[in-house]
Amino acid sequence: MPRDHRRPNPSISSTIGSVGDGNRDGSAALPSGPTEYHQFLRAPGYSWWKAILAIVLIPVAYVVCTFTLTWGLTFVSESFNLGLVPPETAGDGVVTMSPARLLASNLAIGLLIPVSLGLQRLLFGQSGRWLHSVHGCFRWKLALSLAGVLVPVWIAYGIVWTTLNREAAGVSGPPATLVSTLMLFVIALLTSPLQAAGEEYAARGLLARSFGSFASQPALALLLALLVPNLMFTVIHGLADPWLVVYTFTSGLACAVITWRTGGVEGAVVLHAVNNTILLLVASFFSSEVTIDRSSGHGEAMVPGIFLMVLTAAGVWIWARRRGISRSVDPFVGHPTSE
Repeated sequence: MPRDHRRPNPSISSTIGSVGDGNRDGSAALPSGPTEYHQFLRAPGYSWWKAILAIVLIPVAYVVCTFTLTWGLTFVSESFNLGLVPPETAGDGVVTMSPARLLASNLAIGLLIPVSLGLQRLLFGQSGRWLHSVHGCFRWKLALSLAGVLVPVWIAYGIVWTTLNREAAGVSGPPATLVSTLMLFVIALLTSPLQAAGEEYAARGLLARSFGSFASQPALALLLALLVPNLMFTVIHGLADPWLVVYTFTSGLACAVITWRTGGVEGAVVLHAVNNTILLLVASFFSSEVTIDRSSGHGEAMVPGIFLMVLTAAGVWIWARRRGISRSVDPFVGHPTSE
């Protein structure tokens, strides 16, 4: 069926259901006709310079949030000799995540959620709800369905992998105590999902959409949305080991593919949150602190994780196709699925 590029009738858009209500954002701010997630910024009122500004502001926001919370915590700890942050050896690529540093780091990255939602509204005139998905809402049913499958798989994977690869899992420090386990467990459980969601809303959300908006041709737009933000996502981790680079890029690409195929970030948030949270929960039973080693030497231990990420992305793709989850929606007409 040919695509209808005519501007929607305001009287129609104002009567869309609770998820629609497209005219709240202004007809020029939302795309007309069925549109995939990565091209959602290509609306009648689109300006390329706004996409560039978003691409610049997201990393700036990350640095500001990290400096304020993570580096701020280090300064306070050292100034008052509180011992909240273990000392580091400059240039060794190793970061020791004490409970306090883990909390600060997770909250800092979690702030990228409101930053991304706000920047989309401020720069492009689209309400933050359109960053969740092309359906204009966060689809909890879809997220919980995926979590129900991924959580038990990752629990089994996390226990086996951490037991066999203690150094790669970052649990080679002091043995865990009851207090350290409780602290790490609670902090990871409550804040690691926020950290994962922050990265997804920034990288697979606003950054992917911004890069995808540069091309009007769908295939090229998808390629830009899939690859460029994930290159940025990988580089910002500062990795030295080739296998760690492959693992990080593959994980980001898996989340990007899931976002594209399901038409929203919910599945990517779940995958990222399940991976980070469960691995930290398992680690809390082994060590009183978790070490993140970005240098070379342990990357080959990430090969099982690479395969698991690829299999998960492929499985979600097949599942979404069988469930009939649409990856493109016309925001002025309706929403073919509420999953």
